[in-house]
Amino acid sequence: MTRATPPTGGGRRRRPVLLGLLGVLLIAGVVGVVVAVTGPRDGATSSRSTVDMEERVAAIAERFPDGYPQHSILLTGSSSFGRWTTSKEDLRPLETYNLGIGGTTVADHLAHLDSMIAPFDPRAVLVYVGANDISGDADGLSGAETADAVIEYLGRLEEVAPDAEVFYVEIAETPAREAVREEVGTANDLIRAYADTDDRVVFVPTAEALLTPDGAIDPSLFVGDGLHFDDAGYDRFAEAIRSVVLPALE
Repeated sequence: MTRATPPTGGGRRRRPVLLGLLGVLLIAGVVGVVVAVTGPRDGATSSRSTVDMEERVAAIAERFPDGYPQHSILLTGSSSFGRWTTSKEDLRPLETYNLGIGGTTVADHLAHLDSMIAPFDPRAVLVYVGANDISGDADGLSGAETADAVIEYLGRLEEVAPDAEVFYVEIAETPAREAVREEVGTANDLIRAYADTDDRVVFVPTAEALLTPDGAIDPSLFVGDGLHFDDAGYDRFAEAIRSVVLPALE
């Protein structure tokens, strides 16, 4: 299957999706939904992280002593990618590099795009960020605030990786964070609506694959902490991603 040629340059072409955005406005019930068209609100911040990003980014560089593979396909984000130890095999025949870092927030990745992503000059980037921002903790973000942060990140990613196709992987609903399930849904709805306006961003739906037939979160797909996938969970997660990414990039 031939690969669609991604647009070059930093500009983003927008598709009119007025009806879709109005639907999201009704679902989310937040004025901040206008960010799906215009970008993040001023002052949007992310929740606090305890990850030593300088150390983790340096560790990524050490993996490539002979230089960064150019025009690569990258996976970047938090532990759902970082713990996906079979990602290279699961996404073949694509040649991918997993840069996932557990415990990270959107702000962590935004602050290190130039050192983490730009050196690869990637042709595609799979992104899983935002899950740790909607933590339910006192310093956690709402779904709308998380969407703002993600949209800011995606815009900046397009600048540092001007030739890359971007695949945003939907935030998973987990047993450990069932109390903020509605906020997770709001974030996903707003980010999906944004992706509908940006020709370089593809929203990858995965959440439904991790639910029971009646729409409940399936605890059998998670390890004991109720936050991270077990092998069966990764099988579902991987298949949902493959079904979108492989046809687009092969």
